[in-house]
Order: sequence, then structure tokens, then C-alpha cells
Amino acid sequence: MKISGRHLLVLVAMCGLIASGIGLVTNVSGLFFTPVADEFGILKGSASLMLTICNVALAIGGMLVPRLLNERTLKPVLIGATATLAASTAALAVCPSIMPMYLLSAVRGFAAGFVTFVFVTSVLNNWFVANIGLATSIAMGCSGLAGAAFSPVVNGIIQSMGWRAGFVVLGVLTVVLNLPAILFLPALDPKSVGLEPLGASEAAVATTAKSQDESSKASPINMAVLGAVIAYALFASAVTALPQHFPGLCESYALGTALGASMLSLCMIANTAGKIVLGALIDKAGTKLSVLLYAALVAAGLALMLVMRSSQMLLFSAVLVGLVYSLGTVGISMLTRDAFGLANYGRTYPTVTLVGNMANAAFSSIVGFMYDFTGGYTLTLLMFLAMMVAVIALVVFVYGQKPKAA
Repeated sequence: MKISGRHLLVLVAMCGLIASGIGLVTNVSGLFFTPVADEFGILKGSASLMLTICNVALAIGGMLVPRLLNERTLKPVLIGATATLAASTAALAVCPSIMPMYLLSAVRGFAAGFVTFVFVTSVLNNWFVANIGLATSIAMGCSGLAGAAFSPVVNGIIQSMGWRAGFVVLGVLTVVLNLPAILFLPALDPKSVGLEPLGASEAAVATTAKSQDESSKASPINMAVLGAVIAYALFASAVTALPQHFPGLCESYALGTALGASMLSLCMIANTAGKIVLGALIDKAGTKLSVLLYAALVAAGLALMLVMRSSQMLLFSAVLVGLVYSLGTVGISMLTRDAFGLANYGRTYPTVTLVGNMANAAFSSIVGFMYDFTGGYTLTLLMFLAMMVAVIALVVFVYGQKPKAA
């Protein structure tokens, strides 16, 4: 079914929120680590701690969305979160030391949490019955698209005008990207304004009801499988912290930060395209084989980064590593759904995603500190390669236990 009219505007609006709240907040952050560390005379790990704090606050903000968001609070939440996010981002430009940057990063992440994953998926689930998978993958893919589009722009601004100007530009872009949601999203639920969800026909409702009836009986949760899925989320999400350090990786290889910015840009393209491709693969071949394929490709990219020093091979490896974002979003969702069914999905998914968010937050700084103490990224790459091997083993285990968890 074609997405058009008001439903298309809503999808565009959700794309803008993900692009600003995730794409600008996390996916270009690595460009600032080195110049901030150099100016303040601190370790790179101390600079990357900004992203860790931001991601933790983002997870906390997102957990509050279901309690605070309703039709009456929709516009105030959107406007307030956008204003806070933009102002705290721009205010980073005037910080005299790293400590106020930590505080602003917490404010920035908390505000982003109100207008990203939980908010966006809630809106899409209300506005779409047909094409909900496509709509969700398009919206989530915009986090990588924003990173790919704005990484070279922001890097150029940093190189020519300094990192402080870069934060001001990010603040302005935040407002621009969030404007469609403020202007074009009329309600959380289209029925409250006399509209219908896309594809809300009797046939679609019947199909949905049948599907829900088939999975309505909740079975006991297999704790071993839950532990494996949580470990999967931890490892897959931890590896997503690496791309923000591509500029530092290239600098350690004496190849320049510009190559690192290009790697980050290509990685974000793979982030975007990879999510849509993974969704199509899952529809055709199932979650298990699709996730295993992606994990193997990410492992290959990490191995290439360990042994190759040519710019061409590093750019290629960045594309492969960019597929890890799909494992940390679409993969987590589908693996949880397959392992526990729809009836237990709501009981398990919040815990799994919380672990994933915390892993990304923690390893954003851990990678920086590992560089500070080892003088390179070899140990980091070996660690992440081992994690991807573990991901492969965990997926095999989960599906081997699936009949017991059903």
C-alpha cells in the first residue's frame, strides 16, 4: 500500500526526529572527541565520556515517555524537548572546561530521549497498520542517513572554524529537523482527529486480531534464552560505539582525520541501507540466517581494520562495520520477538534494549580510555571481533533453544 498524504507527512516528521535526536546527537559525536581533548588537555576517553553521559540520559528520558505523553501533552513535549535539545547543544560551544560539557550532555541526552525511539515507534504504531515495518525501518534508518550527510559538513566546519562552531551548527540543524514534527504531526492517534491508520481495513484488523489470538497465551520465560538475548544486545550495541572513533583510528594509522570522517560517513550509509536490507532479508530468509550473515560481515570488517592500512580497504571495512547498527536495532527486536513471542515481548524487550543502550553508552568511553592507555586501537578491535564471534554463537544458541522458549 502506498504511503501518501498525511501519513507520508507523519513519516517524514518521524524521520526528522530520529535524524536529529540520534543522527546529530550520537552519530557525529566522534568528530568532536579529538579537538575537545586537545583544547582542554584531557584524555580522549575523558572527551568521549560526553557521549556516554548523553546516551545514558537518552535511555532514561525514553523510559519516561509512556508516562508523560498523551494527546494533551504532545505539542508541549515536542516543542519543549526540541528547544532544550537545541539550546543545550549550542551551549556546548561556550563551555570553558569539560565538566560543564558533561552536564550539558546529560541535558541534551535527556531531551533527545523524549523525541526518539519510544516516541517515534509509538506514533508509527498508531498511524500505520499496513507498511508498519517499512515505515519503521525508514524512520530508524534516518539516524545513519543524518550521520552520513552531516559528518563531512560538520568535520569541515570544525577544521575551518573550530569545534565550537560545529556545536552551534548542530543546534540550528536540530530545530530544522524537528520542525516537521512540530508542524505536521496533528495527534498521537489519527482517530482522535478523525483520520484512520494507514491500511486500517477490516481485512487488516482481522489479520491482526488473528495474529494476536495465536500468540495470546504467554508461556514461562526461558531465563537461559533471556540471558543469551541480553548478552546479544550488549555485544551488538557495544560494537556500535566504534564508528565514532574512526577519526581517531585513522589518526593513529597516520592517515588523517579526514579519512576517518569519510569512513564515518560511509558507515552511516551502511547503517541506513543495512536496516532496510536486513528487514527484507528477514522477510525472505528468516531472522536467524539474516542476523548470522550480518554478524559475519561485521566480523570481517573488524578483521580488515586490524590488518589493513590502505584508505580503500578501511573505507570498505567501515561499510561492513556499519551493518552492526542493524544488529543493534532491527536484530534485537526480531530476535526478542522470535525467542519469546508477542505475548512475552513486552515483558522482555524493555530490559533487552536498556542493556543495549547502556552498553553503547559505556563503550563509547571505554574505547577512548583503551586508546589512552594502549596508544592504539588494536586491543579494541580484537575485543569487538571477539564480541561478534560471541554474537554468532548466541544466535545459534537462542534458536537451538527456541522450542523450549515458545
